[in-house]
Amino acid sequence: MHSITPRLIAALLLLGSGLLSAQEAVVDPEKQLAEKMAAAQGRLQKTSPTQYTLGTIQIDAAKREIRFPCTLLHQQIPIEYILVHETGKDHETILTTAVTPIDLQVALLLANYTPGSTGLFAKLPKDEPLPFKEQEPKTPGAHRVQLAAEWEIDGKKHTSPLSQWFQNSDLRVPPPDLDTWIFNGSKIDNRGFVAESEGSFIAVYADANALFNSPAAGNHRDDIWISLPKNIPPEGTAVTLVITPAP
Repeated sequence: MHSITPRLIAALLLLGSGLLSAQEAVVDPEKQLAEKMAAAQGRLQKTSPTQYTLGTIQIDAAKREIRFPCTLLHQQIPIEYILVHETGKDHETILTTAVTPIDLQVALLLANYTPGSTGLFAKLPKDEPLPFKEQEPKTPGAHRVQLAAEWEIDGKKHTSPLSQWFQNSDLRVPPPDLDTWIFNGSKIDNRGFVAESEGSFIAVYADANALFNSPAAGNHRDDIWISLPKNIPPEGTAVTLVITPAP
C-alpha cells in the first residue's frame, strides 16, 4: 500500500475543480482536506497482507475491491442519486450510508482508482451543453468502476448491479448502456471537499460534486430517473455496496 501525500491528494482532487478564488484561498481548503485525508489514512487497519479496513469500509488491495454498509431508504421514488450520506439529500435517493465521502475517497485512492470524468458525457445530445467539463484521469481508465449491491433476506443472499435499480421514466426500462460508472472524485471549494459538505456519493443526474456519476444517455436530465421497485429490496434492508474495477 502506497502512502498518500498532501501534494498527491491535492493533485487528484483538483481534477475538474478549476482555480480557487482569492477568498477561497484564504480559507486554504486544500490544506484542510489534506489533513482530513491524512487523518483518515491514519485510521486504516491492516487485516491481512492485502486487506484493510477504514471504519466500516473493507478494502481488498489485490482485487481492488471496496465494500461498505448502506441502508435501503426508499424503494419507490423519483431519484437524482443512488446513494447519499445519511445527512445528505435523502429525499431523492435509494440508499444512505454512515460512511463519509472522505473515508471512501481515501479507500478508492489506496485501491489505485484515480478520479477523472473522461467519457461521462459521451452520449450527450449534440445540441446540449456540457453539464461540467470532462477531465482526464492521471491513470488512463482508472476512473471506470462497476457498482453492485448485496443483501440478504430470510437467509438468502442477493446481488444486483446498481444499474438495475433505476429506470428511465420515458422508456420504463433500466439504462441499457450503463455497464460502467465514472469515479469523478467530487471537487473542492471554500467549503473543502464538496462531497463531504453535501453528502453526495452516486449520482444518476450529472453532479460534479458527487464521487460517482452515471454515464448513461440522459444523465443531463433531472426529470426522467425513477427507482425500479421490483428489483430493490424492502425499505430498511441492510445493503453492502461493492466497488470493483471495470473490465
